[in-house]
Amino acid sequence: MNKKKSIADQRTLTIQKLLIRLELWFAPLLLLLPLLVSLIFLWEWYAKGFIVGSSVYDGELLLGLIVLFGNLAFDVPFLRSIRMLKKKQ
Repeated sequence: MNKKKSIADQRTLTIQKLLIRLELWFAPLLLLLPLLVSLIFLWEWYAKGFIVGSSVYDGELLLGLIVLFGNLAFDVPFLRSIRMLKKKQ
């Protein structure tokens, strides 16, 4: 019975390590893609709305800021948790 439990524990640890590795591989995508999208929205607002003086592009400003601040609000705890998991291993 102990041997079966030990094998199950090893399997669980292996799966957890693989999931952490997968998170580390996808972390740059999860961090950089929303940042890039928000910067595109902000650039569109600046280039077509602010410089020209058109208020039609204010939606791009709003979307860019929402994506940027939302990304920062969720990425900081995500990075901290990944750093803590790497220190544990």
